[in-house]
Amino acid sequence: MVLAAILLAYLAVYARALAFGLVWDDPVNSWTSELLRGPLARVIRKGEHARSEPATERMPKDLLPTHESYRPVSITSHWLDVHLFGDRPAGLHGHSLLLGFLSVVLAYGVGKRLGLGLWPPALWALHPLHVEVFAYVSARSDLLAGMFALLALLAALQAALAVTRGRRLTWAVLAALCQLIGLFAKESIITLPFALFVLAVAWGRLRASGAPVCALVAADMVYLPLRGLLMQSVSLPMAQGKAVLQACADWPGVCLAYLASFLAPFSLSPDRKLDPTWRFVGAVVLAMLFLGLALVLRRARGRVPGEARRAAGALAAFAILLMPAALGIRSIGALSDRYVFLPLFFLAVASAIGAHALCRSMKRLRPVLGVGLGLYGAILVAVTWMQVGCWRDEEALARHAVAMEPDNSAALYRLATVATSRGDFVTALPLLERATALDPTNRVALDNLSVTYLKLRRVSDAKAVLRQLLPLAGATDWRFWYNVASAQAMDGKSDKACAALEHALAIDPGYRLALQLRAQICPGAVARAGSLPGAGQPP
Repeated sequence: MVLAAILLAYLAVYARALAFGLVWDDPVNSWTSELLRGPLARVIRKGEHARSEPATERMPKDLLPTHESYRPVSITSHWLDVHLFGDRPAGLHGHSLLLGFLSVVLAYGVGKRLGLGLWPPALWALHPLHVEVFAYVSARSDLLAGMFALLALLAALQAALAVTRGRRLTWAVLAALCQLIGLFAKESIITLPFALFVLAVAWGRLRASGAPVCALVAADMVYLPLRGLLMQSVSLPMAQGKAVLQACADWPGVCLAYLASFLAPFSLSPDRKLDPTWRFVGAVVLAMLFLGLALVLRRARGRVPGEARRAAGALAAFAILLMPAALGIRSIGALSDRYVFLPLFFLAVASAIGAHALCRSMKRLRPVLGVGLGLYGAILVAVTWMQVGCWRDEEALARHAVAMEPDNSAALYRLATVATSRGDFVTALPLLERATALDPTNRVALDNLSVTYLKLRRVSDAKAVLRQLLPLAGATDWRFWYNVASAQAMDGKSDKACAALEHALAIDPGYRLALQLRAQICPGAVARAGSLPGAGQPP
């Protein structure tokens, strides 16, 4: 009955999303994508860069992105959206909400196998940190990966409880299959085998869990070469070595920042940065935890209370699952809530164990503790309700982000793009100027500022911004060179405009806007344009 109430509460909180529009990357993952409107075979073998930015496949090999994501399971989900629901956002949101509903049931199943109550599925369904995944259509990859990870955990726990060798192996193989499918939804669950190992140690089931742990490791090992074999475009790595090292340095701070957001989710923003202070404090806390654990184990001589051991194991699993998230955060520069979708389950497990231990040890204060937990839960639901409303459209989301962090360059840029999409460049200008002043390396804000100056006929200002942008984007961004050409053409310098267009077409030979402008202002360009690969094709 309580689980049914949790599911009904989930539906009541998120039903509004059916009337929401699309934000951020949603158009790329919906009917606006030419690839998704075509046969599934054309898109399923493409990486994320090649699918969302077709120019990637036309670029010289030395200018290709340094990493690539391959998520055919997620792409298939978006393809189904397009062919089932067409241009109706309600269908896309309904699909995500249905998957979210099923994920709550899976969270309940895993929590039950761990001997826990309904607190984990309640937090899973109604915690504000999950709003982004349930309300943002393009977070489908995190949703699907999290669901298959929960299925893998459920099968692994069944394998550990199996009484016969045959049944144990059957469940272990099923866990490996779920893990493999989840990896092709999103590669972020690649550390799941290590999280399961930690749980097995904490719950005292290491020997019984040997088969499922090995099965999940085998799934990871199969995934890596299979990924390279299936990708149609050049098989780029998921990350470069330098980025991995930087993410490792960020990882303790990322864990601490998400832990703080879990306990007090009152200032969530999709563009919030990882404060450098978190990196230092996180490293100190991690060192203290290792030292404290060593001292406890030495003094207790292995006789650590079961609840303390299990809570520590759940926290360790949470941290292990956040390792890939640290890389994603380093890549996009924001603590996006979708990165903590699966790890949040283990925070819920740890908090459930802690709350149970507290109530058991303080019997006289149980009524007070119960009221306190009830109030905390009510506050979480209220915050979740408000957060859901922020995702109704681009403007609401951008205004919320700026309200939470007025000095966030990325948030100001997003609010400016809402104005530029309406052709209101006068409103966008001060927002973009503020965004670039706060972060002079914000490439997209600088690029849009140059375009805004051009739209307002302030050519000299546009050129100044483009000079600032040159070392950041000049080597790989064909749109940058198109903007340079536009500025030079407006200034009456056709020769320099033509030279800039050649730079743009050297990066992307099929860039339609550059081909059109070159045909207009550059002598003899029409004949050359017809001989270029991909000439006249949409970018």
